[in-house]
Amino acid sequence: MSTHLLDRLGLREAAGADALASGRKTFVPVHVGNHDVSIATVLDEIAADPTLLPPRTGHLGNWEDIAAGRSGPMDFNTAICGGGHGYPLIYGFTRTEADTEGGDEAYQPGSLIEGGKRHTLALHSWDGTGFVRRDRSRALFCPLVQAEVDGSLHPLVDLHWQRMQDLGYPFKQWAAALTDNAALVTDMLTLLLEQAAAQGRNQAFAELISQAVRLDGEVARCDLRPDGTGYLLDGHRYPSARALAETVLLTVRALVEPAEFFARMPELPPVLPVMSLQLTNVLFALLDMHHPDAPPGAPEAPFITHLHWGARAMAGCPPRRGGYLSRRSTVRSLRALTDPLTEHFDEAAPMAFVLLPAQAFMLCPPSTSPDDAEVLAGLFAAVRAAGPAAAYETTLGWLDGNGERLSGYLRGRFRSGSGVPADGALREPAVPVEPEGFRELSFRQACGAVAAFEEVLG
Repeated sequence: MSTHLLDRLGLREAAGADALASGRKTFVPVHVGNHDVSIATVLDEIAADPTLLPPRTGHLGNWEDIAAGRSGPMDFNTAICGGGHGYPLIYGFTRTEADTEGGDEAYQPGSLIEGGKRHTLALHSWDGTGFVRRDRSRALFCPLVQAEVDGSLHPLVDLHWQRMQDLGYPFKQWAAALTDNAALVTDMLTLLLEQAAAQGRNQAFAELISQAVRLDGEVARCDLRPDGTGYLLDGHRYPSARALAETVLLTVRALVEPAEFFARMPELPPVLPVMSLQLTNVLFALLDMHHPDAPPGAPEAPFITHLHWGARAMAGCPPRRGGYLSRRSTVRSLRALTDPLTEHFDEAAPMAFVLLPAQAFMLCPPSTSPDDAEVLAGLFAAVRAAGPAAAYETTLGWLDGNGERLSGYLRGRFRSGSGVPADGALREPAVPVEPEGFRELSFRQACGAVAAFEEVLG
């Protein structure tokens, strides 16, 4: 199945299919934004396979205006999840927005936003004896935060999750896939920790556990090192690799069973390990998150082909930004994880990680701005006529003469650092509209066009 899909997408060579099939390589990223694969080809492949649905990894937070098609720069989520091209897989290891840097300003989980209006929540975290209200001077780790609503405390995770269930999207929690496979994930992490200790390479630990969170919700990079047969995490000793791995899963479980987690606060260690983004990305593929409703079974053979909708940070928009997943340093770190896992676990297999750039859908205006679709159809015709490699320069030139013809809403999508709008402006619900010629663009061309929009309007 893996090789057939890559053949149909024209990506077999880019994925190094032969090296993956033979086991010579265990991880290969393929950024579709660097290839001449049409948007139509990818969407048709997804539609043709009833079991295949790539995850669109969004964050815990405010999805109400995303589902209503009025979330500005976040509307690519609407196009993908509302259009049936992917499903929202919610990643909850984020931080509340704050007066200082480090919080999630895109999804703003420390607030409730609907209809462009923001209600700032009263946030509480543990002080050693109970939950106390915190100010906004620092970002707090969402799984360890409670919000005050109508005079009582509710886990912040639950508050958002319950609101999201009313939106009609097939939300799934990233954490649930891990806790459903807790024994396997614990075994895998135990092996990786033991191997990291044997290597004596500090980076090996950071590839597994990148941060530590204290019970008051303060999270930061951590110092993790072996200590005899145990491990020291920011000065707290875990007696074994397995004990540390089990506590990593305990932190994950805080996202799916928050009430039970908070009930145990007095007995928890003072500092908890946070799973790295590198290991998270590997588990996306190993736990078959691109087949969200398929029953558990053996991994794809001869290797896994994982399709994944990545946004600004993960995928970026070539040629201006390539995203973190394709960086050489990231690939080296990921292979340091997949090499031993595929060697020691039957449940693991080499993987082609096919990265689909979600930002291509920023070129689809809302139905409330019908003139934009006609204007953009002209751009797409010019991009297609200019050839595969000329989209960026073509769009830069087109924007110089036509950018002002686009609505302020569409132009505002490309402002840097923007997220779900909370400016109080009332916007009508909308659905994304694919302008004529959109699906005929290659992802390479669409990324080039978006990159030009970001350069001019960002």
